[in-house]
Amino acid sequence: MLGIGRGRLRASDLVAPTRGVRVPWGAAMGAAAVVRPLQALLPDAVASFITAAKIWGFPLSLDAERDQTLHVTRPLETPGSTRPGVACHRMRLAARDVVTIDGVLVTSRERTWLDLAGVLPFEQVVAIGDYLVCAHPPGFPAPREPWVPLERLRGYVSAQRRVRGLPAARRASGLVRVGADSVPETLLRLALVEAGLPEPTLNYVIRDPMGRAVAWPDQAFVALRFAIQYDGEHHRTAEQQALDNWRNRVVGDLAWDQLIVSGADVRRRGWGGVAALVGSRLHRLEALRAGARSRAQMLA
Repeated sequence: MLGIGRGRLRASDLVAPTRGVRVPWGAAMGAAAVVRPLQALLPDAVASFITAAKIWGFPLSLDAERDQTLHVTRPLETPGSTRPGVACHRMRLAARDVVTIDGVLVTSRERTWLDLAGVLPFEQVVAIGDYLVCAHPPGFPAPREPWVPLERLRGYVSAQRRVRGLPAARRASGLVRVGADSVPETLLRLALVEAGLPEPTLNYVIRDPMGRAVAWPDQAFVALRFAIQYDGEHHRTAEQQALDNWRNRVVGDLAWDQLIVSGADVRRRGWGGVAALVGSRLHRLEALRAGARSRAQMLA
């Protein structure tokens, strides 16, 4: 036991996530730190599925974050494992599907996303795909490069054969878009599409008459000059509210209509209710635009 007595291994300040592994009780340990001693016992085990997603920092639901099961993938010829606290998946991984992070073997971002497509709700899979491909062009306050370019993600999925979750991953890859900064933004976009509404433009920059970038709406219906902002919890700070008030004034001054959606709106109405609200605003703006065209034709 590497010089460690049985009494120390049974001490109350240690917890056993699985047989043969001890970690400090209550310590703030990431998934990689918990997997590392398990891989010392199982050198061919690769952190995968939810565990790999946590190591990579994917946006997960609260239920998934709370799941303490260690997910690892081992070669097909490996005997089945009944180790408590460990979900052992057996499949063949290509060399490019495995990387090393802080000394821990983990499935690549692309492979992790593909595996998750077989176990997570479809909307969550799309949201994680949006997270992977998110990028901001020049002109944004914080330019951002994608973790995985969209075409690379789609190319990876299209090249796979006979993998669990592949049908869902292929369908999700067709709905993944560049420019969604958060899971709620993705869920709102999917709700709009589900309601039969036009798909909004992401990564749009509103500019003033001098061509200067002044606002960056989460979603935009450019032809109708209609912007949607999802204001998350961080928008509650006094500093952020001051910035939001300035943004709202500028957008209004440039004759853009704007709808601000909050978490409270979603809890009260649901995503379908918010989509219905967006639809009503779109129909009103379309009617106003048609009326303006009609008046202009009468005056011509």
